Amino acid sequence: MGTHGRARTAQVTRRKFLTTVTTAGIGAAAAGWRLVTGPGGDATALAASAQRRGGTLKIAEIGEPLTLDTVATTADLTSTITLGIFEELFTFDANWRVQPSLVSAYAVSKDGLTYTFTLRKGVPFHTGGELTAADVVSSLNRWGKMSPRGVAVYRAVDSVSAGAPDTVIMKMKTPFAPLLAFLALPNGAAAIMPKEIADGAGANPLKQFVGTGPYKFVEWAPDRYVHVARFDQYAARSEPSSGYAGRKDALADDVFYYPVSQVATRIAGVQSGDYQIADQVNQDAYAQLKTDPRVDVAVVQPGAYLVFVFNTKQGIMNNLKLRQAVLVALDMQPIMQATFGNPALYSLDPSLYPKGTPWYTTAGSEWYNVHNVDRSKQLAKEAGYSGQTIRWLSTQEYDYMFKSTVVASNQLQHAGFTVDLRIMDWASVLDHRAKPADWDMFVTGGGFVPDPALQNVFTGAYPGWWDVPDKNQLFAAFNAEPDQGKRVQLWAKLHQLWYSEAPVVRPGVFYSLVLARKGLPGFQPANWIIPWNVEAAR
Repeated sequence: MGTHGRARTAQVTRRKFLTTVTTAGIGAAAAGWRLVTGPGGDATALAASAQRRGGTLKIAEIGEPLTLDTVATTADLTSTITLGIFEELFTFDANWRVQPSLVSAYAVSKDGLTYTFTLRKGVPFHTGGELTAADVVSSLNRWGKMSPRGVAVYRAVDSVSAGAPDTVIMKMKTPFAPLLAFLALPNGAAAIMPKEIADGAGANPLKQFVGTGPYKFVEWAPDRYVHVARFDQYAARSEPSSGYAGRKDALADDVFYYPVSQVATRIAGVQSGDYQIADQVNQDAYAQLKTDPRVDVAVVQPGAYLVFVFNTKQGIMNNLKLRQAVLVALDMQPIMQATFGNPALYSLDPSLYPKGTPWYTTAGSEWYNVHNVDRSKQLAKEAGYSGQTIRWLSTQEYDYMFKSTVVASNQLQHAGFTVDLRIMDWASVLDHRAKPADWDMFVTGGGFVPDPALQNVFTGAYPGWWDVPDKNQLFAAFNAEPDQGKRVQLWAKLHQLWYSEAPVVRPGVFYSLVLARKGLPGFQPANWIIPWNVEAAR
């Protein structure tokens, strides 16, 4: 059970956020969104919006979302499209430090078991009602059941309740050091919505998309667009805009997200002015786009990682030896080179986190980039493998996913594996990966997250379903440990286990490209495209 009312609390104000959250220290080393302009471009000028309102912002996305229920999926496409609709209690700034969003302040008990969140007053939902603690309680409880990230948190949650109309009390069974980071991430998000919508949806997909964000949902026309419009009653924060935090000004009257599966079409659309922004531009176009006077190409840093996920729950990849056999067969350099081209846009390193961050470690590196076919064949033999087909889900909508799986599957075939590379649209990949009987491997990308607890592969609820006692015990200890130095030590052990258990293969890190029209005022590159503070075409 949680702590009781007599527990002592320490009030935490916005000034203290930077020293109290687990992400402190990450930003300076790892953050740094970089905008590369064409001839005559001025990145500084582009970052400052002239605050001109009106017009329509048109964004070309990689395809059709499977869902707009941002709670129930970790698909980046859904996170991007719903970013302006839903808000959370906290969010991240440009240095990946936790900042307040829907809270005005919070307090945590001395034993770390009780969090008290005080909500901002006068925050309206898109449907007109004002945000209350009851809305937050229902939203968080749904998140705890529906989101792979929420499921991980709620293993440590005893209860969530309303202490007053503007106060939410979360009691923990055990301390949970990365709680605020989980409540801030806009992916598998702890999105706040009206109580009646959260309760009405329950464990089913949302049918109404109502939040407190600067844009309100208007229409989803399948295979055509998702349309959001400025919410004129939006209650903006007063702090300067930084990353996903601070003031959000919906400058565009309307924002349209178009599914454009062909990357060449997305690029041509920005060049011609049909779109203002295009997501996920292929890295081999970087050199040409840098010199194009019509566009600005943005390199999003810190990097994301390419990952091949195994189905550890059902099928042939439930066998540890076979997963290890695949891991040691692969040669990461040609995979990354063929996929991303320019060496400045990718890197090979065994660590999940870059040098300079507290989480950098080489633990488990003996399993990385081994490329030993003889050892692979021996492990496959020990696994009892005799040529059974490996069903690998991939897509052409993300150019890097398609290229990497073609190269990697060829390597596996040369090593004696039988691979059925199943190419489909991204929405179908998301649909099939949720069904354990449908696949053995799938490809995806993992964005930078400031605390390792946010790595979805460790939750056990993420497709792949890596759920073993050693991992669960280490992960629980890592999350419960308040001392940063001890957390770093526990992370090295988790990192070692992650390699030896091989729930995924991670060939390397890459830097995403986002394309924008030349001189688009207010545009800032980000992992999930930010639609606010950006002037639209009129």
